[in-house]
Amino acid sequence: MTDTSAPLRPRQWLLLGCFGMWLAFQVLFPLRHLLYPGSPSWTEQGHRFAWQMKLRDKDARATFVVRDPATGREWRVAPGRYLLRHQVREMESRPDMILQFAHHLARVWAHTHGVDGAEVRARVCASLNGRKAALLIDPDRDLARVERSLRHADWILPLQEPFARPEPRTGPLELAC
Repeated sequence: MTDTSAPLRPRQWLLLGCFGMWLAFQVLFPLRHLLYPGSPSWTEQGHRFAWQMKLRDKDARATFVVRDPATGREWRVAPGRYLLRHQVREMESRPDMILQFAHHLARVWAHTHGVDGAEVRARVCASLNGRKAALLIDPDRDLARVERSLRHADWILPLQEPFARPEPRTGPLELAC
């Protein structure tokens, strides 16, 4: 019996290689949450496009403080002044969006108030799956100086409280911490 299969041509190898890389990406990208410390449900790092989507309930409330480092003057900022209600709800529980909003506030203060180098801090109280509310973001970090990156976000505080089945509630969740 003779072998009638011809060796693959360079174009076929290229197509096979591209398909292999696409397949590897489709398998590995949803697993990137394993590269970050902590719970991806809390930190949100590696959570988007992952296989465990929609497996958590997270509520949060955020307040922001913009500070002029030259004068020490501070402004308390309610996110609702700049975002729609549904945008505020989404932003308050997602650290990457909190960081984007802090950068936006720094730009707004530079443009409208003439405050170059404005410091932006956030106090975010969040509850994951019915846990008691806890700080999500380090309130002492100047978020305007934190660069957006794919590296571990050390400005996100770790989740401390283990999960315990919460008591049934009849009213809104208390988000004070």
